[in-house]
Formats: sequence, structure tokens, C-alpha cells
Amino acid sequence: MKLMDLLNERKRKAERKEKVDTAKKIALGTAIGAITGILFAPKSGKETREHITKKTKDTAENVKKSVQDSVESIKEIEGKIRGDIKEKVKEFKERDMIEVELEKAKTNEEPENNQEIQ
Repeated sequence: MKLMDLLNERKRKAERKEKVDTAKKIALGTAIGAITGILFAPKSGKETREHITKKTKDTAENVKKSVQDSVESIKEIEGKIRGDIKEKVKEFKERDMIEVELEKAKTNEEPENNQEIQ
């Protein structure tokens, strides 16, 4: 069993290393492609930088808006859930009070019934 475990462990390590190497190659290829695209773009460097700056600002604004919308949505859901929980708690409290009252009523009725039977 130990030999099989050792072989399986080595196999897993080799597979992990291969996956990491593949990820590194993909990242390097992406970086080279991006740099090449910027260098050989038909626009001047100044125009390219302005374009990148504009796109970055637009993306940042979109992210901010999405986050704000998400926060608002979460707050609405939170309020609804809080309301539902308060309603359920109130409902359970009302049920407990009724059950207690019924138990008290049953307890009070039993001696009276026993007295009537005698």
C-alpha cells in the first residue's frame, strides 16, 4: 500500500506542476499579446493612453454603479427578511400565549370536572 501511495502522490505532484506550468504559459502569452497589441496599434501612444484611461474610468464607474445597485438590493431584501422574521416571531409568541392559556384552562377545568363527577 505504501508504494502505491507514494506513486500516486508523485503522480499528483507531476499533474499539479503541469497545470501550473500551463497557467504560466497562458499568462505570459496574454501579456505578450497585450503588449504587442499596444505597440502595433494604429493610434499614437498619447491616443492609446487616453483611450485606456477613458475605458478604465468607464469600467470603474460601471463597477461602482453595479456595487451600489447590489447594496440597495441587499438592503431591500434585508428589510423584507427582517419584517418577515418579526412577523413570524410575533406569530409564534401569539401561539405560545394561546397554548399557555389553553393549558391553564384545561388545568382549571379538570378539578371542576372532578368535583362535578363526585
